Amino acid sequence: MPSVNVEENIKKIQEAIEATYQELHRLQGSLRVFLGFQENGLKEIEIPEKKEEEKESESA
Repeated sequence: MPSVNVEENIKKIQEAIEATYQELHRLQGSLRVFLGFQENGLKEIEIPEKKEEEKESESA
């Protein structure tokens, strides 16, 4: 008969909740930053192209 380990499931659920809270806080921080941009009249943010050297050093 299949069985489920209660303690393991509790631990997995707690870890999933913690990871979800961390992601929530990251998203809230990003939202605050972009709301600040908007409040200061920013409509778009230009992102410079990466140079070939930077791409190579990141992949190393």
